[in-house]
Amino acid sequence: MKKIARTKIVATIGPSTWNDDVLKKMFDSGMRIARINASFADFAELTRVSNQIRKISPRIAIVLDTQGTKIRVKGLSKDIEVKDTLVLSSSENPNPNIIKITYPSLSEDVVVGTKIFLDDGNIQLEVKEIKEKNVICDVTQSGILKPNKTVNIPDVNLKFPLLTEKDIQDIKYAKELKFDYVCASFVRNKKDVLEVRELLKDSKIKIIAKIENRQGVENFDEILKEADAIMVARGDMGVELPLEEVPILQKQMIYKSRAVGKPVIVATQMLESMRDNRRPTRAEVSDVANAVMDGTDCLMLSAETSTGKYPVDAVAYMNRIALRTEKVMRLSPISGQTEAGKEVDELALTACKFSTEVNYNAVLIVSDANGVVGSVSRHRPNIPIYVVSSSFENIRENILFNGVETYYIKELSDDRDNNIRLGVEKIYASGELELLDKIAIISGSSIKNKKSDSILEIITVKDVLDS
Repeated sequence: MKKIARTKIVATIGPSTWNDDVLKKMFDSGMRIARINASFADFAELTRVSNQIRKISPRIAIVLDTQGTKIRVKGLSKDIEVKDTLVLSSSENPNPNIIKITYPSLSEDVVVGTKIFLDDGNIQLEVKEIKEKNVICDVTQSGILKPNKTVNIPDVNLKFPLLTEKDIQDIKYAKELKFDYVCASFVRNKKDVLEVRELLKDSKIKIIAKIENRQGVENFDEILKEADAIMVARGDMGVELPLEEVPILQKQMIYKSRAVGKPVIVATQMLESMRDNRRPTRAEVSDVANAVMDGTDCLMLSAETSTGKYPVDAVAYMNRIALRTEKVMRLSPISGQTEAGKEVDELALTACKFSTEVNYNAVLIVSDANGVVGSVSRHRPNIPIYVVSSSFENIRENILFNGVETYYIKELSDDRDNNIRLGVEKIYASGELELLDKIAIISGSSIKNKKSDSILEIITVKDVLDS
């Protein structure tokens, strides 16, 4: 069986990966989370892909990535060369020399000197004059503008809600399909997260806050507190903020997410050249390796797997890079309190420190309690973290965490010792543990009605199986 990295791989599903055989090979190569980009998917697509993923494996987490309020060029039927001067407008003016965009308040919100970026910053403009609905711009970086390309206005607080009508309907449908995560695009503050939370009430779906604009960066701490996970979305972030800021922000957001035991995903252009090539560039390999060294829980592939020529190779390369990098990684204890509470956090830290001092082979968590898995995973121990659960929803939720391997037990009872035995039997039968291996077990108390996970026990596999 192929060795899978502790750092998890998120793969975006698209035309290149609609084939069952391709999806199965991607799973075997290391894909553990499937992302569906709602910008390019209707309800029929969401249904078909989610059913397909569930048939490949019930342990793959499915993420809906909302389209969000991205501004785009509209009404352009062919490529045009942009140089010298360009006029943008939100009106329906039929003048062919005016480029229309999908943001209705453009002329009201910008001022002379405002910078506007088209096509992810490949074309750069500066506002020179405003006449009614028309915004006349100097072209400071020329280029070829294609239809439907993106528009970014970094230094302006734009007047639109987080959720478009499409986003609302997509989220409601993902709730019906029982997706595992919703990734909220262009999150600006905690209110945006709470708005998505309200739509998802009465479901187990978790929220990934996508940080990709200046407001999201400035309000990161309050967003982190409300969200279940974070995505460092370097695409729009690299347009909205100076490019040289992005690597520093990536490290800061990973550290802060780890400190509170919440999973974090690094995304965008990680192996971009593999859209067309079978091998990544040296710079891309370094980028992936550095994200692993930063301590990320997940690495994400976008166009590489959705429309690229070599989706299976992209997943396999990312897994290889992560595996090699993890060989030089060491236990990295981190401070901060998780939602599991101080008692469990201290227990988890002790378990991780003992992994190097007592030299045992794995940590086993027998619990569905909130925060326990993140409390252990955030210290990045060099041994597997096995999580046993009677809920596939919990298994898929926990699969985002670095180092976590999940096992399903149909029925877990109130009998702590029996649950541990069932879990160890399952993992031993899979070939992951040997009889003389030592494991650290974190589980709930055997005292009735005590809800916190307060027992840490180190024992051999043989002792458990002989009990």
